[in-house]
Amino acid sequence: MSRHKSGRENLQLVFPLIAALFLIIGFILGSFFAPQGRIKTLYPENSSAISTLNEALGFLSSKYVDPLDKDSLAEEAISFWMSNLDPFSTYIKPNDLAWMNERLSGSYVGIGIEFMIKNDSILVVSVLENGPAETAGMQVGDILLAAGSAILDKASQSNPENIIKNVRGKEGSSVVIKIYRPSTGKYVSLKCIRKGLDMPSVGPYLNYNKNIGYIKIKEFSATTDQEFMLAMDSLFGKQGSKKDLILDLRGNPGGYLEKATHMLNQLIPESGKVMVSTKSKSGKETVFKSSGRPFFPAANIVVLMDENAASASEIVAGALQDLKRATIVGRRSFGKGLVQAQYKLSNGGALKLTIAKFYTPSGKLIQNPYQKGDTSSLKRGISPDVLIPLASFDTSELWENAKRLTIPFVIKNKPNGFLTYSPVKGKVATINWAAFLPDNKLVSAYLKEFNLGDEIRLSAWKRLKVAYAKQYLGNEAAMSIEFEVDPFLKEAIRNLENK
Repeated sequence: MSRHKSGRENLQLVFPLIAALFLIIGFILGSFFAPQGRIKTLYPENSSAISTLNEALGFLSSKYVDPLDKDSLAEEAISFWMSNLDPFSTYIKPNDLAWMNERLSGSYVGIGIEFMIKNDSILVVSVLENGPAETAGMQVGDILLAAGSAILDKASQSNPENIIKNVRGKEGSSVVIKIYRPSTGKYVSLKCIRKGLDMPSVGPYLNYNKNIGYIKIKEFSATTDQEFMLAMDSLFGKQGSKKDLILDLRGNPGGYLEKATHMLNQLIPESGKVMVSTKSKSGKETVFKSSGRPFFPAANIVVLMDENAASASEIVAGALQDLKRATIVGRRSFGKGLVQAQYKLSNGGALKLTIAKFYTPSGKLIQNPYQKGDTSSLKRGISPDVLIPLASFDTSELWENAKRLTIPFVIKNKPNGFLTYSPVKGKVATINWAAFLPDNKLVSAYLKEFNLGDEIRLSAWKRLKVAYAKQYLGNEAAMSIEFEVDPFLKEAIRNLENK
């Protein structure tokens, strides 16, 4: 028994060496990718390095005591090297590539649900109106148990991508989703016909009043620039004179750089202004300049940022700040000043490689250090013009957990007595907010469920108001509450009204 254990330990020790050797020889034999997609030879074919590595691999293949899966080793080797570069260069396995690209495509084939993992359950938190899931009878609050023959259990929950891949499929294909419905205590099987669905990256957007419009950008996908134009047309198209804009980039992880520059063109009225520049390994600089042809010119702009806004969203905020086109309200952004490109491999996977660094119009590099030896003295991230400070409990793990699980709480705890129903389909028409005060029993139940102290009561009440409005009245009603309780939005409005 001890010998077997020792053998496993030896395998664990030698595996990184094997992986590294496969990796090095693989790249020596032909895979150093240039930004233009051409492959350069790292070493000449008669290099002594190739001979030495071939010799080492020969010994590993013929003499190593355990069998070697060369395909698996190759994938592990590539991942091993990529993990030692910057934090954003990665190897994408063949099985993961399609759905990862789908996320930024602006559309997908599926059944139209959003879910979250709570404890050991996969909870449906949103069902797309008129989507396949709603047509089949799925409801918010249902718990997913299986998709076809795939059991959605703890093993699949350890990687939510597995759940997505099992639920999605080819357009027109069917999948039987097995659910448990806590509201009735019944197990139900629902047959859903998958279809193509839009995945909006812009929204909600609405007029706060006749002088101020609001647009939320969730990420920069393939359709973001088109969606942004539709939003601007809706808010500004019929407006005879200019009005102000609140652009909400909080939590925006980035996406396509060119889509960010297309959007910037609609916000910068002057022609020829540098919006962002990139520099590659070779020193080649690419400069993106404004066209000076916005279709729906806004007057004053406030951009909302937080610590989770990164990459392309920082390009937008940095350009508007440096060009004095907008006031940045919020907190210092994430600090990702690197540009990635994707290169497909012959095995069906791909490398997502960092190929350049980007700089704001004033020449700032906002990238956070990611390796030893980075001596750059430039500031990291985008600093706000108006800071929204963190409350003492904002970094509390208990509060973070409560915020993550607010929707399941709202689904489980209906505000009986505060709802007024519409005669049409029994939908909620309004909520009696006058009766929903901070000392309400639902707020107390929320604090108790998540072990929160009374100092969070006011923030918990505000969060619950927004969540109940979204659940029962929709996004627009939720946003009207957000304008009342969100410190970022309140400061944005104050800033614009004082100009």
